[in-house]
Amino acid sequence: MAGCVPEISVIVPIYNSEKYLKACLDSLAVQTMENLEVLLIDDGSVDSSRQICEMYCERYSCFHYYYKENGGLSDARNFGLERLRGKYIAFVDSDDYVEPDFLQAMWEQAKKDEVQIVCCGYFREQRDRKAIGCPTAGRISGGDFWSNILEGEEIGNFMCNKLFEAELFSAIRFPYGKRYEDMRTLYKAVGRASGISIVPLPLYHYVLREQSITGSFSRDSAKELLDAGDEVYQYVMEAYPELEKQCRRYRQSQRIIAVNALSKAGIFCGDDLWDESRDYILTHWKDLKGIRKKFLLSAWMIRLVPALYGRLQFERKRLK
Repeated sequence: MAGCVPEISVIVPIYNSEKYLKACLDSLAVQTMENLEVLLIDDGSVDSSRQICEMYCERYSCFHYYYKENGGLSDARNFGLERLRGKYIAFVDSDDYVEPDFLQAMWEQAKKDEVQIVCCGYFREQRDRKAIGCPTAGRISGGDFWSNILEGEEIGNFMCNKLFEAELFSAIRFPYGKRYEDMRTLYKAVGRASGISIVPLPLYHYVLREQSITGSFSRDSAKELLDAGDEVYQYVMEAYPELEKQCRRYRQSQRIIAVNALSKAGIFCGDDLWDESRDYILTHWKDLKGIRKKFLLSAWMIRLVPALYGRLQFERKRLK
């Protein structure tokens, strides 16, 4: 209905996304949820993204295009937050796409369970497709939510497979100029929510490109990853002290990820951040009890042959 307040606002940040944008917008154009608006936030693209967006806006009255100077993902999302009209918010990245009932299923779950956040499963798309369904259906506790975030992958410490009541963002914005903005923001929204619910089906297609952030990892990236992880750690430790063991394992896993990523970027033993991360792993060795096998194996190799381990990781990355 023309002029009515949309039930859901979808924020799509766009930056030079011409290769993938049509698939994303096609998936939003066929949503079974009718009362919605799609905010296309062009963050200074210099390719044909603008023309593609304008074409979809001509075809679909619920699509709205905005152009702004380049400011990064957080800035584009915040631009959308300032302009949305919906009662709920979904974030969809421009190189991803969604199932036709992505919005409908989560909106119905939010209404049924009277919650402010709903999460769904997702497909991880890289060289092949891996379906990741959520571990349960219906309402879950905050403790269960964070237990899965800290040690699982089904819920995901990111924004895109979730529906949020817009009121949660009345005093929250994404951190400008920072990486891992999802990690730095999700816990703030969850902290304000009165309830969380799950749609177990995978409805979001998270597409991992070769030129993703992890593909251009740097020392600064590692520092930001550890800082963002520590924000999550501090929040959960204070809000859910019963999850202390999971929090400590999470902190260990973040250090292992940092060592691996730095090594793959050619930053080895002898770099301050690499050495600090290795030293943390070794100093807090007891926190590895119960950690996932892939992290435990890396930790043992870092402990036994640290210099060689870094070189091996670099060579594996180079030969792929």
